[in-house]
Amino acid sequence: GMGATALSTAGDPSAALQTLVPEIGTTAAAETAVGSGTIAMDERSKAKMQGYEGDPCGDCGNYTLVRNGTCMKCNTCGATSGCS
Repeated sequence: GMGATALSTAGDPSAALQTLVPEIGTTAAAETAVGSGTIAMDERSKAKMQGYEGDPCGDCGNYTLVRNGTCMKCNTCGATSGCS
């Protein structure tokens, strides 16, 4: 789709540029999102390898939650979650 449009507007450089600029912007945004996901997955994997549950604490955001009965307790700040 986009390649054919770019070729058909080759005679008008400004039209070709307008066609290509949003595509470049979208690609950059997608790469940023993928990069962010990779970092979060690495943190989760590290936490699980260290014996934590692998979820971020709702209070401090650290990946140091451990199971405490039916609750989850953060080893960093001491907050608990899942206790009702």
